[in-house]
Amino acid sequence: MAFVEKVMRVGATKPNPFTICIVANPALEAPWKSGIVIPDPIMGQLAAFQAAATYIDSALFGLLPGQKEVLLADPAILPFIRVLSLYDDGLSPALANALVGQDSSSFLLVARRNVFVAFLSRYEIQADVVYAVSASVSHTRASAWCTTDDDAGDGIPFMVDFGQLFHRFNCTIPGTVGIHATACSLTALHEFGHAVSSYSNGSIVDLYVDSNPALNNKLGRPIPAGFATYNATPFASDGARDGIGYPSDWRSYHCELVDSSRPAVMDDYYQSTTGPEACLHDQITKRFIRDRLLAKINRP
Repeated sequence: MAFVEKVMRVGATKPNPFTICIVANPALEAPWKSGIVIPDPIMGQLAAFQAAATYIDSALFGLLPGQKEVLLADPAILPFIRVLSLYDDGLSPALANALVGQDSSSFLLVARRNVFVAFLSRYEIQADVVYAVSASVSHTRASAWCTTDDDAGDGIPFMVDFGQLFHRFNCTIPGTVGIHATACSLTALHEFGHAVSSYSNGSIVDLYVDSNPALNNKLGRPIPAGFATYNATPFASDGARDGIGYPSDWRSYHCELVDSSRPAVMDDYYQSTTGPEACLHDQITKRFIRDRLLAKINRP
């Protein structure tokens, strides 16, 4: 048996630094919501888990070959983020140890978000975003849940079209990601966009489907010139979904891109003609994630 806890990035020297935890998933709920548990094949594959953790870190901090989105590598952010990896193959395949479920109607790995806090507390880990790495033999697609903010606590207020919200300093449930050990390209970065966002203070949704309204997505036709005003800064709409185009039956529309020749990171980045790693966040998503991270890394 092996227990390996590794500090991949030290982060801020304070009691509660912004923390990303990458953990080997001990067990799978198969299928999700069934209560049936099987061992996750990642147990016994320490090298594969460590390779996956290295990939996740690289995708987050702009280290993939040809990667253009380097938001977390900003000198105002990067030194203050702690990254931990955790591998413990001595755990039993019990429901309390099943961080990931296998969706019954797709190939998605689904994070069982309600068990994460108790699981990590055994190792005295508090995290803001958690990746649970699986080696499922059947389910290979990643998925993520947003953060549940501690709305009883403090934060930095901001204004968006629908009123005042807060970049809360802390959470009650971290943003959670179920991800396969073989994930590649911008998968880990894309899922971080979901996980770092908030159910109550601005959610970031997928732009490759006709999604519900969120911080980075709106509904309506014709598409207006203006997308949103965030902290007194107006953001234009992406009227043509540059680089891809909106399907004729969609009602979704997005914020203006930083680079109009390529899809956004939260969109179908595989449609980029210059490679997925060249894609960037759209303008409001980039601003929102940066502000949220700055609030959290500077929390008391």
